Parts: sequence; C-alpha cells; structure tokens
Amino acid sequence: MKEKVIALSLMAMAVTAAHAQSSVTLYGRIDNGVQYESGVPGGHVFSAESGDWGCSWWGLRGAEDLGGGTQAVFQLESQVDTQNGQQEGNLFSRHATIGLTNPKYGTFKLGNLGAGEVSQDSWGTDPQVMQRYGISSLVRGRNWASAANGFEYQTPNWSGLSFRGQYDLTNNTNWNQATSATGQGRTDGIEGVYTYGMGDFRVIYDEVRGADGTFNDVYNHSRSLLAGGTLVFGPVRFYAGYQHLSAPNATDASVGVTPGTQPIGVAAPTAVNHEWFGAAWQANVATTLTAAVYHANANNGNGNATLFTLAATYNLSKRTFLYTEAGYIRNSSTSNLAMADSSYGNNNYDPATNTSSNGNPNYGHSQEGIFAGIMTSF
Repeated sequence: MKEKVIALSLMAMAVTAAHAQSSVTLYGRIDNGVQYESGVPGGHVFSAESGDWGCSWWGLRGAEDLGGGTQAVFQLESQVDTQNGQQEGNLFSRHATIGLTNPKYGTFKLGNLGAGEVSQDSWGTDPQVMQRYGISSLVRGRNWASAANGFEYQTPNWSGLSFRGQYDLTNNTNWNQATSATGQGRTDGIEGVYTYGMGDFRVIYDEVRGADGTFNDVYNHSRSLLAGGTLVFGPVRFYAGYQHLSAPNATDASVGVTPGTQPIGVAAPTAVNHEWFGAAWQANVATTLTAAVYHANANNGNGNATLFTLAATYNLSKRTFLYTEAGYIRNSSTSNLAMADSSYGNNNYDPATNTSSNGNPNYGHSQEGIFAGIMTSF
C-alpha cells in the first residue's frame, strides 16, 4: 500500500511537469448519490452509492507530435468507488494503451482496452445512457464487457461514417482459452457508426468467450449483435434498439446453477432477444427528462421481463449536474431479472444470515427503485 501511495505521488508530480508542456491531461469524474430499492432478497434497502448515473474514474491522457499530422498517444484510467475511496479493479483496469493517430489514416492502439471494449459503446443507443436502470439491466451487465491484451483500429470519419475493430489475445498456447480457469477467453468485435443531420445509427458485433474458449454463458461469454440509433425532432431525441445474444455452449453447470434451484422446465438460456425504445426531452437549457422501456425474452423456459424507467438531469454548470432515475421491472413467472445487472440463477436468500449471492428477486416477482445524486467532472 505504501509503495502504491509513493507511485501515485510521483505520477502526480510527473503530470504537473508534463502538463506545463501541454502533452498530458489529468481528467476524471465523481458520482455519488443515494438509492432505495424494494423487492431485493430480504426486503428493501436504502443505501449510499457511487456510480448510479455513471462510474467514477480518474485518468491520464497524453499525446506527442511526431510530425506530418501523426501523434503518439496514450491513456491510463482507473475506476474508484467514491463512497469509500477504494480502487475498483487493478490500478489501470479501465484503460492502459499506447498508439498512433493521424486524421487521415485513423488511430491504432494496443494494450489493455478495458472499458473501451466495443460493446460499451451501446450507451449511444440507450435513452438512459447506461445508468443503473438501463440497457444493461435485462442482459445482466453483458454490455459492460472489458478487453485486455488487445489492439484496436479506428477509421477516420468519412462524411459521418466510421468503423472500429478490436482483437484481444489470451496469451495462451490455446488460441481461444484463458490462461486460468476463472479468466476470460478471446474477445473481438467491430462497430460501425453513421451520424447524420437528424441523428445517428450504429451496429456493434462482439464476441466474448469463456475460460474454456466457448460461448458458455449468454450473459457473460456470448456473441452479441446490437443495432440501434437516435432521431432528433426539435428538443426531443428518440431512441430505439435491438440486441441478440447467443451462447450455444451454455449449460446449467457452465453458468453455476445448482440442480433443482430453478422452476421446473427452466434451464440455462442459450439465446436472449432484447429490445428498447425511449425519448429524451430537452425541457430547457439546464433540464432533460427521459423515459424508456426495455424488454427481454430468454429461451429455455426463462421467460421475459420488462423494465420501465423515468429520469431527469439538471445542469448546475458545464461540468456538474444533478440526476435522478426511477425504475420498475416486471418479471414473468419464470424470470427473476433485477433492476441492475446481477448474476443468473436463484437468489438463494438465507434469512438466518440475511445474505444472498445476488440481487435477483424471487421468480415472477417485480422490483422497484429510485436514486438521486450529483456528478462532476474535471
């Protein structure tokens, strides 16, 4: 711990010196708030939270001019729980990359792509911009995939059209398998975005393999095809999207389900279809109101769920805003999806210890929640 503090202190001094040369930028954001949720295992909970609108992070971003319009670029980024000050994940688990960029030829970078994995760009099709209750809820966080040991190429913008491709290695003798039984196998993906006068449209395809190199968990290790976009009419931006997940190798064992804990006829899903639509209304310069509906249906008897959301933000300045969001999720009789991403399976709630391995409601039960907070960036 002492060594980490010393390293961060030296880094801060280096940033100060480099910043004077306009080559390195220190940036970040802090999000803290409170939330209330009912229908969780054991009843309801009122809590202080970091990251309901979006996770808190800090990072370093730099560029060096190499001539001819080409720059060497790097990015280091770390996620923080600003309710307790603890680092989430490794020091630079969100980003640790270096590369080259040129406005004519595009950008190439390699390293830990982390939170830059292409599936996370699905926020651009989400009316709630991937808040706690949003596009990731009904797919149990599948849109928060991350990628290490990778390289990426981003094309220039061609009259509103651009593409981004990624490939991430396992550093293992087996091309697709992870180096440990708990690791993530090979991942890859491609994204196309077209922006036009009244909105935008994007298509994202990505693959995240399990440790054994197969698609063995539809919510974690699967193929994902997502398409969606926006359309603007005056002060209102409309959103719509569709996502299909496929994990043909999924079994109860591969998703960690204990036999006999699920409803009769229910087995690990191998496919999920997910649709959503919504609208964001810019009521005035400072205020935005957003409403959205999300629906997902899983095969193998897992039923369906619908999430209804209503949110608002109020800008206090260019860098700081207040936010709030309310949500309600309705499950069919064999579904137990939660308001926020949670692992698949029965909640196995133990009343004696008041604990559960996840936040899922009972099968067929609903959940409600509301949160509010403040976000600032620097």
